[in-house]
Amino acid sequence: TAWLVGHAHIDLSWLWPRSETLHEVCPLTFRSVLRLMNQYPDFIFAQSTAQVYRWMERYYPEDFKRIAEKIKSGQWEVVGGSWDEHNTNIPCGESLVRQHLYAKRYFMDHFGVDVHVGWLPDVFGFNWNMPQIYNKVGIKYFMTHKLKHQIKRNNPPIPFPYHLFWWEAPDGSKVLAYHTVGGYGERVYGDQIIKELKILKKMHGVSDLLVIYGKGDHGGGPLPDMLKRAHELQKRKDFPEIRFTKALDYFKHLESLPVARTLPTMDDELYVKTHRGTLTTDAQVKRDNRRCEELLLDIERFAVQASKFGAVYPHEELNELWSKLLFGQVHDNIDGSSIKYVYLDAATDYTDIKLEGGKLLKGALRTIAKQVDTQGPGDLALMIFNPLAWPRTDVVKVDLAKLGGPARVLTPSGAEVPAQIVEEDGAKKLLFLAEEVPGVGYKTYFLQKGVEPSSAKTDLSVKGLTLENANLRVEVDKATGFLRSVYDKRQKRETLAKGAMGNLLEVFEDRPPNAPAGEPAWNIYLGARTLLDKPESVELVESGPVRARIRITKKYDKSTFWQDVILYAGSDKVDFEFRADWHEHYKFAKVAFPLAAKNDYATYEIPYAVIQRFSHLIKKPVKTKLQFPPREWEPADQLKFEVAALRWTDLTDRSGKFGATLLNDSKYGHSLAGDTLRISLVRGARRGYPRTPEMWTDQSDEPIVGIHHVRYALVPHKGDWREGKAVRHGYNFNYALLPLCEEKHEGELPPERAVVEVEPSDVIVGAVKRAEDNDDVIVRLVEIGGRPAKARLKLAEAPEAVTETDLMEWDRYVPTTSHPV
Repeated sequence: TAWLVGHAHIDLSWLWPRSETLHEVCPLTFRSVLRLMNQYPDFIFAQSTAQVYRWMERYYPEDFKRIAEKIKSGQWEVVGGSWDEHNTNIPCGESLVRQHLYAKRYFMDHFGVDVHVGWLPDVFGFNWNMPQIYNKVGIKYFMTHKLKHQIKRNNPPIPFPYHLFWWEAPDGSKVLAYHTVGGYGERVYGDQIIKELKILKKMHGVSDLLVIYGKGDHGGGPLPDMLKRAHELQKRKDFPEIRFTKALDYFKHLESLPVARTLPTMDDELYVKTHRGTLTTDAQVKRDNRRCEELLLDIERFAVQASKFGAVYPHEELNELWSKLLFGQVHDNIDGSSIKYVYLDAATDYTDIKLEGGKLLKGALRTIAKQVDTQGPGDLALMIFNPLAWPRTDVVKVDLAKLGGPARVLTPSGAEVPAQIVEEDGAKKLLFLAEEVPGVGYKTYFLQKGVEPSSAKTDLSVKGLTLENANLRVEVDKATGFLRSVYDKRQKRETLAKGAMGNLLEVFEDRPPNAPAGEPAWNIYLGARTLLDKPESVELVESGPVRARIRITKKYDKSTFWQDVILYAGSDKVDFEFRADWHEHYKFAKVAFPLAAKNDYATYEIPYAVIQRFSHLIKKPVKTKLQFPPREWEPADQLKFEVAALRWTDLTDRSGKFGATLLNDSKYGHSLAGDTLRISLVRGARRGYPRTPEMWTDQSDEPIVGIHHVRYALVPHKGDWREGKAVRHGYNFNYALLPLCEEKHEGELPPERAVVEVEPSDVIVGAVKRAEDNDDVIVRLVEIGGRPAKARLKLAEAPEAVTETDLMEWDRYVPTTSHPV
């Protein structure tokens, strides 16, 4: 049986701007579909993406009403359950939750339907944790296509092994997955259907084929000739049964078959063996996405608290900002594979989120600050807010322009805190370390205005090009500008590989052999490597009680790079700031760290989980076995020369006694080659296809790009990545402490307060927000260490009740019987 579902794959923006999708693609496609439904009563059409329905509701309400009627009658099926057909490797775990929370609620509110079919045909790879997210939003089935994509480029080809399988997440959650035998825009030709049925029968013993037909990318959907051919085939007695269907009905039928119980299980990520360049292409959109994710989550955490003191929780404003952010996560946009004009629109969206979100965050913090007793020494209170759910010591930067001059930082007892005045981005800032700021709470310091910080002694010292504190000694090589040593004084151990240097800046040739063909914005073609080992200058540019900084300046062809090596007082990590004035075509810049830790695999953070991957240099089976997921080396692992990670990667020695974590603030392309961890920094790829007007990615002369700025850090640790607290390091590195100056006054709240804190360190609080339906508070607990954990949640106030809920906040789980508070 061939189960036919009509579909129009719509790229929300790609080789055209979103305005074209909104005002041409969507209305023209959907009107055509509605006409065909009236002409062919048995015709069934499936459409994903809440964003397109919302556009139709706002701009074409009459068409929207007709769509709603067809959904009610059963001819139009809503699939996907997400705001758009999003990337799954780059958005954070909470973004992936919101993709479904807002979309499925939209579909339920407007059409009364609960979507159960995940629909991501055109996405370039899928993180291992998606089945758990799917399960907890009520999605049972998953359809995709690109797992087979362009495998002919691999030599030898290693095809994805299944078309039907159970996809399993780290926690054991499963969805029934269909990897299309054909495409997702077929034309309904009999010989093609027969060919695909034979493939499915031979591979899985299944004689039921899902055929997804209709013009796509720029919309269009099913055409009259496709339906005519389908009906002609349906009448033929010598042809398999043709059945017009909903995707959901196909999956339910598939699940009911005895063979479903014996289908293979894929307990791993779904890695697409091409399009790896999209993890790095268009650095600015990826950086903006991460900053905006953090901003919206910060707003929610503190707006919940502010609402207890009379402020209105900004539900509508946050939902609008989230919808803008989620739109940007559609695969072609956040992947960097769209044309330039798409990113002009994106820059406007991100600017709106930052401006409006900044106002909401400041308002929430001010509301809380007004309730705090801020009486103390000095002239002004300085409140430090911590958005993360554990106490932390970290650097704080205060803009001195707002203070009208220098200042000293004081504790409530009047003792001076070591501080340093530095210049960043043309502005003078006051730098100090705030100690043990409580979780999702605050700590109050004080400012004495008009006086310079006094010279204070800390554990930070500088000797030539060697930076040292109580934990680390860091040496920079004058001749090359590379790291000569990162010595962990606590373990009495060198972090870098013996005889090797670190922080290696490399530029690779990255040109398709048939350029400008070969989809250079999507795909990586690494060629000759240039090691930038001849610096223009290596100089100490900062030395104070809080921070010391060595700056290395390098040039490559038309580009200039600045690599700053930074050590803070008391820090257990080496910080780096990379800036690039980038003007290269068909080039790829990376930074490399050969490490003393030796292992066959590294550990990578993915959305709300971790995964381990073998070094791509391994070409034959090894004795080592991964833990996450538990499996041995496979030939396909050698093709994973560029892989996705969020905030950190880690190489732990096979002894389990030591290792190093590599943090980043906005990068997603990573690799392990032997003992060397790499972060992909910036590409210069040609956009689009040969027929597309010539445009290049990431060029610094573009106003929305400018100077590239990347922060990363190296954290030596004892034990494995869990003992080294890689998860918390990654969050601390990305979520800044938030300073707020406040006049001194009385208040009902104490000068220091923890609101939400969680233990152990493998458990994080992914979100603190108001519930969608009432004034309850949602606290999202996530275990990332890959092992059972008994979490202890410490709250500032005892709740009236605690209920476990699903990600849709629909209370699908029973109330807990006990809850330590």
